[in-house]
Amino acid sequence: TGPLLFTFGTIGLNVHFPLVLKGYGFSPLAAAGLASLIGWFSIPGRLVTGLLLDRFRASLVGAVAFLLPAMAAVILLYGGGSTVSIGLSAAMIGFTLGAEVDVLVFLTTRYFGLKSFGALYGGILAALSVGTAFGPLVAAHVFDLSGNYDQFLLATVAMMVLSSMTLASLPKPRPELYEGAVHA
Repeated sequence: TGPLLFTFGTIGLNVHFPLVLKGYGFSPLAAAGLASLIGWFSIPGRLVTGLLLDRFRASLVGAVAFLLPAMAAVILLYGGGSTVSIGLSAAMIGFTLGAEVDVLVFLTTRYFGLKSFGALYGGILAALSVGTAFGPLVAAHVFDLSGNYDQFLLATVAMMVLSSMTLASLPKPRPELYEGAVHA
């Protein structure tokens, strides 16, 4: 459920980010410029996460990365809508989107080994796809019902905190599952 909750909230937030900014009075061009930070920050998100996964406990790296969209949603709800706060929010979302697959793949290999990797990764991708499909739809529906994204942002906070807690609660992986494995 972690990957599903994660993509449900994060992709819904990503897709509707320019529209959230429209609610703060940003022009479409300014909103698009700030939203582009999500893409730019996904690059260091991928690189930094890879470095951190090699040096620290992966479940905790993932837990911290998965908390960033919760913080971004809180900033969008209560940060006042300044360009700096919105930019910080976009950076957090982007960083996590860059980290997401790296964390999930790394943890899958560490907890389950490589024997069943294809089937497990297929299941993870299915969950990611469901979240990706329905997150933006639900965000749009929430907006249509209420005229704003506040309830979706609050739900995103809850989903990201739950995903983060799930990762943080993982025990240390058994080294015999991955030590000596052939690395590509």
